[in-house]
Amino acid sequence: MFIILQIFSELYHLQEKNGILGVMKFLFTVLSVLIIFTGCAPKARLYTLTPQSASSAKMASYASLKGWREDDLADALSVFVRQCDSVDTLGMFRDLCPKAARADDARAFFEDNFVPIALVDREGENSVGLMTGYYEPLLRGSLTKKGRYRYPVYGVPEELVTVELDSVYPELRGKKLRGRLEGEKLVPMPSREQIDSGEINASAICYVDNEIDCFFLQVQGSGRVLLENGEILFVGYANENGHPYRSIGKEMIERGYIEKENISLQSIREWLENHPDKSKDILKLNPSFIFFKKREQGAVGSLGVELTPMRSLAVDRSFIPLGMPLYYEAVDPLINKPIRHLGFAQDTGGAIKGQVRADLFFGFGKKAEAKAGLMKSPLQLWMLVPKELLRRQ
Repeated sequence: MFIILQIFSELYHLQEKNGILGVMKFLFTVLSVLIIFTGCAPKARLYTLTPQSASSAKMASYASLKGWREDDLADALSVFVRQCDSVDTLGMFRDLCPKAARADDARAFFEDNFVPIALVDREGENSVGLMTGYYEPLLRGSLTKKGRYRYPVYGVPEELVTVELDSVYPELRGKKLRGRLEGEKLVPMPSREQIDSGEINASAICYVDNEIDCFFLQVQGSGRVLLENGEILFVGYANENGHPYRSIGKEMIERGYIEKENISLQSIREWLENHPDKSKDILKLNPSFIFFKKREQGAVGSLGVELTPMRSLAVDRSFIPLGMPLYYEAVDPLINKPIRHLGFAQDTGGAIKGQVRADLFFGFGKKAEAKAGLMKSPLQLWMLVPKELLRRQ
């Protein structure tokens, strides 16, 4: 385990210093070593409490969770049941899913079968993190490139190779390496700037009429496209180019374009629309690029289930397994009042890093967009861990 921690420490510094190319060179060196030891690697276990060390895990009681008694836990239970087919492959809820399907009392089901644990930062000291929001946008587009419809929503390139690192070593859970083959070598995929310049071999699912909308579609991860004939095309995250996510909002603050206290999706969009001569240069600062696929339904997260407004959370799966129940407390950005609900880790995001960090799904429509764009709230987070898992530790 010490070796793995050393690896990720080195990865962090390499990404900061040399970007994805440095990370990839280092990973290939490490990967060759890990493969040698695969035969003697420990057998993958069911989820263990890796998000916190023994010193930083803080047990809580349901009585201490503000708003727990007021939340509609019957609605939360229905979300839990719907995700069972996706999450139970890990065996985390092997016995709980059948119970949930038969449960008459939602509150009793959660309280009898789960223990709330307060999540804290890496140092085990701070329990207050950050909650942001996301939503499902509506764009206007065409299946063919013509006229104003000239900004492609790309499908996954055939040349993209994705390596699941945890298939080689279980401790690298959720970590992936992406690139394309040049001879016998795996090299980085093109960056956003290169892709926008045409350096990509991929088919477009559709073309939209606004470059800024197309960029924010990638930030949100899924959306709906209103086609010329009135039909709705659902698109969702399929893969990405493997370059690190870089916040354009942070860059705009550092350049003095927007004051830190005024930064939001709305202020970023307004600035980009009012400065078309600089908008392209700002957008390309984020080298990460998302590829999409057609969906038959609305927004679907990394867990593979349709997202539920106010219940679905994007998390850092290095610390929180997908599917885990999470009780959260944050502040509604429009009415400045607390929001407290039982949610579920059903998605991930490039900007979501750390234990006490989450992105709340607000749904579809203008109100959802307004709330998601303004959401930047202090966050307290409790992970509801199955009692059976605790007994196995």
